[in-house]
Amino acid sequence: MTDARTLLASTPLVARRGPFVLAAWAPAQISAVCQGLLRCRTAHGLVILDEREATALLPEHALLEMPPARHVQRGWSLITLDQTMPLDVTGVLAAVAGALAQAGIPLGAAAAFSRDHLYVRCDRLDDALAALRPLCAEVRILA
Repeated sequence: MTDARTLLASTPLVARRGPFVLAAWAPAQISAVCQGLLRCRTAHGLVILDEREATALLPEHALLEMPPARHVQRGWSLITLDQTMPLDVTGVLAAVAGALAQAGIPLGAAAAFSRDHLYVRCDRLDDALAALRPLCAEVRILA
């Protein structure tokens, strides 16, 4: 079994400056949110549904395709841990969150089936990447 530090040492980071928005809708609007995500044809978007809300992190332009959100926070960047993350490895997010916490950088996190994603404020992206560079294999910054 691989430990978190060893896995992170071989994990490239892919950063997307954005801007992304974090928005929330009533749970009943999840279908409209997903349809809007498909209409805007973005390659990146995170959607989470729970009993209280439908939440999405998506490129700012995608809001034009969405129903009006009840909450919107603008100005996010997305960092992807660009390697398949085995589900039996513990401490990956703890190591990443710890490095960012030491640097005083708040984060949000979401797990896809095979990769983990972090979101940080656009104005803190360079600081976040500097804090994560010692842990990870390489950093690629995309538009």
